[in-house]
Formats: sequence, structure tokens, C-alpha cells
Amino acid sequence: MINNDTFLGNIEAEEAILGGILLDPKAISIVADMLPVEAFCIKSHQQIYKTALELYQRDKPTDLMAVSTWFADHKLLDEVGGTAKLAQLVNRTVSAVNIDRYALIVLNKYQRRQLVQVGHEIVELGYDTRYSAKYRATGRL
Repeated sequence: MINNDTFLGNIEAEEAILGGILLDPKAISIVADMLPVEAFCIKSHQQIYKTALELYQRDKPTDLMAVSTWFADHKLLDEVGGTAKLAQLVNRTVSAVNIDRYALIVLNKYQRRQLVQVGHEIVELGYDTRYSAKYRATGRL
């Protein structure tokens, strides 16, 4: 049985990743190539991660001061929860030791959200009577 109220995200893992990035200058290099921005289910988390990635790609630090300064300079600090939110991410994180494992958790939840989305699109196609349900050799409906 499928529970439609199931949340396909892991906020704690997202926070641990972001806290690790803000705490350890080497942490982002571990997840940068494997974790897309869209994998984060919370919009503010996406914004923080995207900013850290951009700083990292420009060979700039991704620590708490650098990221909070970037947000303040671009007048976006309130959108991500302010300095309190960024500091909270750091305070909740002991280290970035398991950041790769947390990234796999977040990536798995993201992939599951994508599967659900594709499933919904397939259902919508099934109900869309503008197109024939007959399958053609071209592979198109």
C-alpha cells in the first residue's frame, strides 16, 4: 500500500551536508560532483548549496563567513533564514566526516521524487484523451 503522505526528503541529512560545507573547507569537494542543487527538497537549502557550489567553483572559501557575506552582499540573507539559520547549520554539525553518506541519502530521496513525478506524468497521459492510446512503431503515442 502506498502512503501519499510520505515525505520524500531527509531534512536532517540536508542540514548535515550544508553544515559540513560551512564547517569544513574540503567538504564541498566530496559532494560537488555527485549532488545536484535540485536534490535538496527545501528551497533555502538549495540556495545555500548553490551559493556554496558557485563559490567553490571560483576557488573561494565556502565557510560560514564567506557564504553569509555572499548572501548579505546580494541582499538574499533573509531568503535563506538569515545568519541564524546558517549558524544553526554549523552548530548542529559535529564534522563533515560522513558527508558522502548523507549525500547518498539526499540523492536517493531526490531520485525517488523524480520517479514519483514521472509516474504522475504517465497517469496524466493515460487520462489525456487528446491523443490515441495506440502505440505506434515510432514509439510515440
